[in-house]
Amino acid sequence: MRKIIGISVLLMAMQFCLTSMAQEKPVPWNLLSQSEQQTLAPLKDKWQTLSPERQTKLRENAKRWSEMDPQQQARIKQNRERWQSLTPAQREQLKARRAKFREMSPEQRQQMKQAFKRFNELPPEQRAELRERFREMTPEQRQEMRKRFRDMTPEQRQELMQKRRQR
Repeated sequence: MRKIIGISVLLMAMQFCLTSMAQEKPVPWNLLSQSEQQTLAPLKDKWQTLSPERQTKLRENAKRWSEMDPQQQARIKQNRERWQSLTPAQREQLKARRAKFREMSPEQRQQMKQAFKRFNELPPEQRAELRERFREMTPEQRQEMRKRFRDMTPEQRQELMQKRRQR
């Protein structure tokens, strides 16, 4: 019985040591590298209030940021500004769409990406015309159009697109 209690106490002590070692400690602002401080400057005033896990994640992001080329950084800044300009309802709608996209099979996601690419390759006037036509449809008409388009072979889709371009 004493052996079991002794082993139990030893195991609990080891678990406590491992748990405390695994927990991250907060990093003071002045110990961040110059690059990290520059990238994370907007968070300087609240840095010490962030959890160690959050600090670690932000430092990882700052490292990735510093490794990006200027074009990538510009694209991310632009996307962030666009996101911040959205209303809360628009943000929720985008989050729901993103979740739905992630639930798709890899094949469905690939088809969606190709369709998006084809749409973006259209002339701006044609994209605007398609958007307007889509807005004017009832939800039932939109659903029917999506179904017909999904059921087409790639050749049929190509033929349809060529006919529309000729108009």
